Amino acid sequence: MNTSFEFMTPRLEGERFTGHAIPFEVLRDLAVLENLVIEAAKWKYLEAHPERQRVPRGFTEGVSLQLAEVRDGSAIPVIMLTLLTATPLMPEIGSNLSYFEQGRDAILDTVSAAEEQIQDSRTLPNNLLAYFDQLGRTLRDGEVLVLNPSNTDRPARLTKETRRRILLQSDKIKELTGEVAIRGTVPEMDQEKMTFDFQVISGPRIKAPLDPQHLDSVLEVFNGYRDNRRILVRGVGRFNRSEKLLGLNEVEHISLLDDLDPGGRLDEFKALKNGWLNGKGIAPAHKELDWLADAFQHNYPDELPLPYLYPTAEGGVQVEWSVDGWEITLEIDLTQRQGEWHALELSSEAEETHMLKLNEPNCWQWLANEITKRTRGVA
Repeated sequence: MNTSFEFMTPRLEGERFTGHAIPFEVLRDLAVLENLVIEAAKWKYLEAHPERQRVPRGFTEGVSLQLAEVRDGSAIPVIMLTLLTATPLMPEIGSNLSYFEQGRDAILDTVSAAEEQIQDSRTLPNNLLAYFDQLGRTLRDGEVLVLNPSNTDRPARLTKETRRRILLQSDKIKELTGEVAIRGTVPEMDQEKMTFDFQVISGPRIKAPLDPQHLDSVLEVFNGYRDNRRILVRGVGRFNRSEKLLGLNEVEHISLLDDLDPGGRLDEFKALKNGWLNGKGIAPAHKELDWLADAFQHNYPDELPLPYLYPTAEGGVQVEWSVDGWEITLEIDLTQRQGEWHALELSSEAEETHMLKLNEPNCWQWLANEITKRTRGVA
């Protein structure tokens, strides 16, 4: 017979969770939490019983974490701990709840200490920190997994940064993993070993696994290597402690890219150094280039003509369209995340200008509407 307890009610904060729903990829993070809680409980038991070499038989028998519901308030998964009730053959089953609670509290203390950047004797031992290589891996910039939201003093906020701090605490962890979306070419592939070489635009050449479902896409790009055919790869990357990409552990999705793909062009700009324009050009910040690539990916409709992109001497980006007798430019200040729109009708020399705050979705909608009108000749 089973007994269940409400064990944790973490809160997910970020744009992806505003609909009180949890993406499947984030559920994988929560699944790792079960293994970590069990191992932390075993550690706490052995800490309390130094005379023992291992936990008693049946200590983890029938133990599981279960997602019972998702409550409102961004997204709040209610996690239940289920234990088998004690039996005559295994009298200790069901009597070890306190060790699972102590293990959970040690996890919370570990995350809180990393967030506060302090030393705390109540944190997990080094050998258990490796679980954080998977726990929190799917979190994106600006997203938070608040493990203990009811504690306003120490809510244990797990972010990309706190996860990294936890992993770097252990000198036994030589490599870290993280989700990546990278663009590049395929200069080499090995169908016998089912691997391929991936040349990241303005980045390293790395090895990647070649799964059967991706074989045709990789082969097409490999055959188009001399024509600079590119793909976007989403998966799990492997990094060293200095955040250098070493390879790909998993390839989840592959997308063929258009020759004018804005993300690919923006990745090329990452190779620029200060002074690139006759000693005067400012190199754009990589973080801002990633923001602009992501903005194009999520806000610019596929059916519209792709623009040409150029770096500016001031460290920004100029976007240009030539559509139905119109010459259009959008000069983007990456730091301010705003753009100056200029449209010139060649036949009448009529001009239009507009300022866009590109961190606001409605501005991208305005831009798409203006390109659509001119593409259809209705301007």
